[in-house]
Amino acid sequence: MKSYYDALFYDPEGAKRYYDFVNKHAVGPRVIEFACGTGDIMKMLSPDFEVVGVDIDPDMIEIAHQKYPELKDVTTVGDFLDYTPEAPFDTAFCIGDSTNYILTPEDLEQFIETMSNTSNHLIVDCHHPHRLNEFADDYYEEGSTDTFDYAYQIEVNEEHLVHVINFLDGTFDAIYQWVFDPKLLIDGFEKRGYKVTVYTDYIHEGFLPEGEKIVLVATKETL
Repeated sequence: MKSYYDALFYDPEGAKRYYDFVNKHAVGPRVIEFACGTGDIMKMLSPDFEVVGVDIDPDMIEIAHQKYPELKDVTTVGDFLDYTPEAPFDTAFCIGDSTNYILTPEDLEQFIETMSNTSNHLIVDCHHPHRLNEFADDYYEEGSTDTFDYAYQIEVNEEHLVHVINFLDGTFDAIYQWVFDPKLLIDGFEKRGYKVTVYTDYIHEGFLPEGEKIVLVATKETL
């Protein structure tokens, strides 16, 4: 499925929204993106920041190197649950609901610890809890790209979104996301001394009752 990632999920408007938010809220020159995928946001940020990208999936990193050879030396395979930087970054961010691929409270706590050890300034998003209501009646889509046909379904299983992608050639992929309470992230960062500002859908400040994403900008004051 990894070779189909951009064809299925790349959204230029969404990427621009992510870029605009990170570009506005990042501080300092050295910036690291966890779960950088195929490198699109890194590429957009690279003219103005010293970017580093980390993703657990070697296939994603390989695609990033093919798309953006100039970023090859600053993208690497790594796990945001145990990444240890050689030196702190000015900003660390993890967006695109990548945190929702974490499936246990213990791993979510470890993610918070990794982020805290990486930078005093963080940008993190996650699914809004309303997504469970939004997909309560399931979602189904059929479509075609230039190279393949697909059927895409999203189901709700308790606190999880289950994404099932059928490539209509006998192969399919299933992806699970835990739609946790964003307060777990907020409380975890606040316990570590961060001041957290909350946004809904990258636009509205505050935790609105409905939305697609909750975004946190967390800053720890240095002594």
